[in-house]
Amino acid sequence: MRMRSQNLLSSFVNVAIATNIFAFISLSGNFQNHIFEAHALEAKVNSANKSNPNRFLFIDLQNHWSRLFVEGLLSQPDLKAALVNPDGNSQFQPDRPITRAELANLLEIAFANRNAPKITTRLNEPATKAEALVAIASQLNLNSKANKTPQTYLLSMYRDALKVPDYAIPAIATMTQQSLVTNYPDPRILAPTNAITKSELAVLLYQALAYQKKLPALVSLYTINPNRQLWDRELMQVTRLEVSISKRQVTAFHGEVPLKTYPVAVGKAGWSTPIGNHRVLQTIKYPAWQNPFTGDVIPSKDPENPLGDRWIGFWTDGKDWSGFHGTPNRASVGQAASHGCIRMYNEDIRELFSQVTKETIVRVSP
Repeated sequence: MRMRSQNLLSSFVNVAIATNIFAFISLSGNFQNHIFEAHALEAKVNSANKSNPNRFLFIDLQNHWSRLFVEGLLSQPDLKAALVNPDGNSQFQPDRPITRAELANLLEIAFANRNAPKITTRLNEPATKAEALVAIASQLNLNSKANKTPQTYLLSMYRDALKVPDYAIPAIATMTQQSLVTNYPDPRILAPTNAITKSELAVLLYQALAYQKKLPALVSLYTINPNRQLWDRELMQVTRLEVSISKRQVTAFHGEVPLKTYPVAVGKAGWSTPIGNHRVLQTIKYPAWQNPFTGDVIPSKDPENPLGDRWIGFWTDGKDWSGFHGTPNRASVGQAASHGCIRMYNEDIRELFSQVTKETIVRVSP
């Protein structure tokens, strides 16, 4: 909605070496705690080897980051039969990509959850890490709606969170919160669209079974700590808003760090949203609105107010305005439906309103 200017004046993160097991330390981690955990894991491996030194003799696992988890998972006879090639010449092939058919088979063996959706298509294609995480979350019956802002949470946990497919965001956020996500070599790089390897899947399956109390819990320096975020989003001010007309979305940035992406409605034909570089000129809480054609005024806080309860103006020709605002017409978000303004869900504009200032840059691209 393009506003008349006079109507806007109303009420307003070191690397440590731990013998052949874990080497990378998250930049946000605690050095002493990591060293303690690494020594504890090494002690467990040594203890297991002493009690049964010939238990597993995979040549390609001897110095592999996933060894402890793989060997623990292979203590399950059915999974061992599915994962170990009897003619493999003492090779586990930890870095071999897993197909969707293999993923489906391993999920069935590990969980036997009849209620979980089955993988039945593109069986010969490599499975991605995002697909594996979503499938395991389903097998565990995790509540993917527990996190009310999953995209924001993932952005605070992973440096490549923007690569997470939309369908996978809730499930991966929930898996992360349950300490069920492990990434090698950098815990903060999820690589969600990469093909998942045999060892990566083995680690995730082990952790899922440990979550179900079917295997003893193990600690890894590569497992994300759900309480150790890259930054505190609530303390980070939005310095730039990038609007994509074609994608119908706006992304908030702090410097070069993307904070969150919101769906929006943009100007319809004949009322295009102003393209170019702008900056926030005006912020109003509970704006009133006057119909530019009839002069009728809808007061602030009225449920039918087309501006919702927040306004962030960024362009004016001295008479008319364009800006971000809420809307009572939720169905219009995602469409080219406004008179030049950028409509947002009321809950989204409230969140954004609290983080922008009159120094915030607004870039609108086609």
